[in-house]
Amino acid sequence: MILYKYMSFGAARKVIDTLSLGFSCLEDLNDPFECTAFGFKDSEGSISAKTATDACRNRFSRKYGVLSLTRQPLNALMWSHYGDSHQGVVLGFDCDSAGFSDPKSNVIPSQYGEMIYSATKPHNDLLVIGENELMDIGGSLRFDSNAFNLMKRAFLYKSLEWAYEEEVRVVKNIGEIPFGYHTGGGCYRECNKVTVSGRPLYCFDVPENSLKEIYLGRHLYRNVTKGGSVADEELKGVLQSWGEKDIKMMQCEPDVHSWNLVAKPSINKS
Repeated sequence: MILYKYMSFGAARKVIDTLSLGFSCLEDLNDPFECTAFGFKDSEGSISAKTATDACRNRFSRKYGVLSLTRQPLNALMWSHYGDSHQGVVLGFDCDSAGFSDPKSNVIPSQYGEMIYSATKPHNDLLVIGENELMDIGGSLRFDSNAFNLMKRAFLYKSLEWAYEEEVRVVKNIGEIPFGYHTGGGCYRECNKVTVSGRPLYCFDVPENSLKEIYLGRHLYRNVTKGGSVADEELKGVLQSWGEKDIKMMQCEPDVHSWNLVAKPSINKS
């Protein structure tokens, strides 16, 4: 299965050059309702549903990293919101080759990470979490039958308003990974923690052969014509280097007969 990531041209260059993708904490995502869909029951003699939700959200937000992907590389709204207003790039990754579907390295692998969009939150049907279970979050808690509801509601519920994204998530436990270490054959970086706009980003390596498709935004060349972040010759050089790779490279443009975007082979592809 191939899933897609929308990004700016500059971000795409970094991903392709470093062969790594960034995972974000829940608290740094753009939906203020992230990790609030637990639907805990209010009951006498125990902590309130709000207190339990806040405690879980705090633990989940700091212990896990989320990679947001989508099924569709030709979504005009996604291009506008996440593809730098059609000036950016969409990268398509094979989930198996990239390791996104591996249940050993992901607490929620891609095949279980499809978002659930609903007009109302789940409510009043989940028992308030106990202290021991709370402390397991970020430790022994895994996406299995015992923790299914808790993990699903923490990561995979969003309002129906977001359904246009067709999001699929991959979730990692960032508390258990090594931030750069050496092997016997030299230096090998599995994960690198960086800071972007004051927020942590956990960059995990992906194999070169996992990148299968590149889609260029309709207005990518505005980076040049309107004094953007890259010069004309530099842009041409980057696109030529991408075209030399064994990757399908496509140019997006509006369909003359419908409101859809279509993709055609890029002229920069060798």
